[in-house]
Amino acid sequence: MHTPRQSPYHARFLVPLNFSKFDIKDYLYHAYSIKCFNIRSYVKLQPVRDSVSQPFHWFRPESKKYMTVEMERPFVWPEQPEDWEPWGKQDLERREKEGLEQVRPSAEQKRKVAERLRGQAEEILRRKDKSLGSWERVRPGQLVHANEPKYRLRV
Repeated sequence: MHTPRQSPYHARFLVPLNFSKFDIKDYLYHAYSIKCFNIRSYVKLQPVRDSVSQPFHWFRPESKKYMTVEMERPFVWPEQPEDWEPWGKQDLERREKEGLEQVRPSAEQKRKVAERLRGQAEEILRRKDKSLGSWERVRPGQLVHANEPKYRLRV
């Protein structure tokens, strides 16, 4: 995690709950050849909240564990690039926006859906006169009564 208020000798990581101090020390040494001296861990409890799908169903989301390590050599975060195109930032923002529009459709999208439904309903009503004739041909000419021996239920 990028924490600008810490010194360059400190780094903070969001780790799984089962991660220990020895795990992060070993990982940083073998993956990046970084020696760590002081490691602090902090488990942050998430607040109890109500479920959206089930009202009055209270639950606590899984806790988050953060580890702060003190390193032998300073680490300076690189400057933000001027052009994010090689990393596809615009595509990511567009996909996030489309995802939000699917979750919470805008008034314009709701209007378009209503217009499509209205068009489909008008088409069905236009075809209704034509389709009634075919229904009359398929429908039997006589009514069936429930107490006829052929249709009686045996219990």
